[in-house]
Amino acid sequence: MEYNIVSTGSKGNCVIIGGDVMIDAGVPFKDIKEHLYGIKYLLITHTHQDHLNIKTMQQIAALFPRICIIGNYEVHNAWNCNIIANADFDIITDDYVFSPFECMHDVLVYGYVWTTSDGQEVIYATDTSTLKNAPEKKYDYFFLESNHDENKLEAVRDQKKGNYSPYLSGKRHLSTQQAKAFYFMHRRSPESPFIELHQSARFY
Repeated sequence: MEYNIVSTGSKGNCVIIGGDVMIDAGVPFKDIKEHLYGIKYLLITHTHQDHLNIKTMQQIAALFPRICIIGNYEVHNAWNCNIIANADFDIITDDYVFSPFECMHDVLVYGYVWTTSDGQEVIYATDTSTLKNAPEKKYDYFFLESNHDENKLEAVRDQKKGNYSPYLSGKRHLSTQQAKAFYFMHRRSPESPFIELHQSARFY
């Protein structure tokens, strides 16, 4: 299965899976314009600007109005979605059945599970402190946040800069250890790819 990590991390997020599904549009429009001709579905995980760039969305709506935009109600309030996702309720489209599940962050975040046109079971989740709500099944492809090494983050537990705590900020995200544990427990085979997302420049 083809996929393209256009950008991942705090500077912007956008991933294309299977050629016709894009996850998040938190990058400048010029960075994704050439990819949009084949995109049918744009899943927005949450409202943070590095995942939902309003200027980019305005240009997508103007130039690619056929793309179906899917997001939770907070995303819908920020940008009018074609389909409003609800956790644990399948979204049935002409091509796929997307299964949204709630992630844990400081805003409402959804991860997504679906089966590609070539029969690959995919899970995508980022900006979450846990995968406890992810569907319990076997997956072929794992697109998972792998933000930080727990030992590196623990080393700055007592550090603060004003009211900012890098430790508490990091704990809002999934650690590499958590992501790998989920991968090993849910992979369909040892060859199942694990694609790490949203790595911290400081603590990964």
